[in-house]
Amino acid sequence: MKLSAISDVHIKSSGDQAEILLLSFLRSPDVQSSDMIFLLGDIFDLMIGPHTQYFVRFQNYFKEIESLISSGKKIYYVEGNHDFHIRELYRKFFKVHKNLDSSLFQMASKFEFIDSGKKYYLCHGDDIELNNPRYKIYKSIVTSSPLSFYANKLMPHFLIKNIGEYSSNKSRKRNNKRYSQESDLQPVKDNFRNSAESLFKKTNFDILVCGHSHVKDHYVSNLGFEYVNNGYAQHTQSYISIVDGIISFKPIF
Repeated sequence: MKLSAISDVHIKSSGDQAEILLLSFLRSPDVQSSDMIFLLGDIFDLMIGPHTQYFVRFQNYFKEIESLISSGKKIYYVEGNHDFHIRELYRKFFKVHKNLDSSLFQMASKFEFIDSGKKYYLCHGDDIELNNPRYKIYKSIVTSSPLSFYANKLMPHFLIKNIGEYSSNKSRKRNNKRYSQESDLQPVKDNFRNSAESLFKKTNFDILVCGHSHVKDHYVSNLGFEYVNNGYAQHTQSYISIVDGIISFKPIF
């Protein structure tokens, strides 16, 4: 079996470098030859709720998803901390495109399966991260039932768009400077390795694939599993490829 995975692309607007990168990933012959294609969260810099305006704003992306599903490709989407409460959005997508097989597009907080004797665990990564209590509080609030109701029923699209445009300039500068030196990378890398080992003790697996940290890593644990993270895709310009349990990073361009 072959799978391809990417996360943390952070598309801000149609035509930006992040969108070009994602479309190049999705159109890659190597990716399209995969049995499973995983989008592991934060594909968009801010996408919240079921607003149909997203179909217009990010029409290139949705056309590519339509094309992949039309050709029988299986796509698996995990919501991140920048793109969430969007299940209803995809339900609307398949209502519009009734010719598509909606079973080929799956959404979940994590995906677990066994192939060739190896157990896989794929997630965004924020739920397994240790030593970040402030983020845990934030996540519990934004995923709560009241916020879910507001995001799906009341939150206007223009508000989300304005917030996204306001924050994009700041986040662009922050991400370009973030983790610029190995001394910045190592504590984050160590924390996620420890987080992976903590999860392994609770949920046995052979391969853990996630994102969120923005730090690229492939770690072979003494506990007997492998952890892989593609990092911030706009910097790494790569994706994760796993063929019959063998992990590698492949360039997008």
